[in-house]
Amino acid sequence: MLTGGPAGIPAGGACAFPLPNDASTASRARGLLAATMRPLGFAADQVEDGELAVSELATNAHTYASWPGRADTVQQELWIWARTVPIPELVVSVFDSHRDTWPVTRDTDLLDEHGKGLSIVAAVSTSTGTHLTRSRLTAAPGKCVWFTLPLPTTWQIADRAIPPIFAACQLSDALKARGIPTTYRRDGSGATVLSTRTLNIWVAPTAFTWPDNHGHIRQPLIDLQETAERITSHYETHPSAPRA
Repeated sequence: MLTGGPAGIPAGGACAFPLPNDASTASRARGLLAATMRPLGFAADQVEDGELAVSELATNAHTYASWPGRADTVQQELWIWARTVPIPELVVSVFDSHRDTWPVTRDTDLLDEHGKGLSIVAAVSTSTGTHLTRSRLTAAPGKCVWFTLPLPTTWQIADRAIPPIFAACQLSDALKARGIPTTYRRDGSGATVLSTRTLNIWVAPTAFTWPDNHGHIRQPLIDLQETAERITSHYETHPSAPRA
């Protein structure tokens, strides 16, 4: 099962694949990522970097999920989408449904046999990180570890006007699929406002905007998947926070 396909990624779509919860997970993740990147115009060396990084993340997720009593309950998934802000990048995430273990970057030599997984990911990617989130396939709570790769110079970013109310509906649908209830309304100025239990998101003709601890975050409407992921992470990180 998967949601989306490579052709939809430049227009704001995403791919979400289940990963096997056994030793084949790294191979499966490599194959799925390569099959997604190649039709999108990524060079062979970029595909190889992506395969190396996703293999490390899938292996780590499986290793920690394989502790006694866990293996039959863990969900693992591969997610792929593009974002244009802060820079044009492909975002690749490996999700798992256990939050009690988190990856740690160790200060080891890249030639060491153990403890180098995240160092390798950082070495071949533009950026990497981890956060609380929810499954894109079942809405189960969990975490993801992600990395980014620069988009090809030939990448065609969709250039089309998106009505704010349509963008709000799309974001609402994406969040509801993750088990996050939403409502939307017009504020006093006529702007569209999408609300979750913890956050208000303003939907303007060009961007989604929501508050954070340092001011406001703005994400172009084409970055629907990035916005949905950030809102989901906020919802999971601040489950009792009042709307801002």
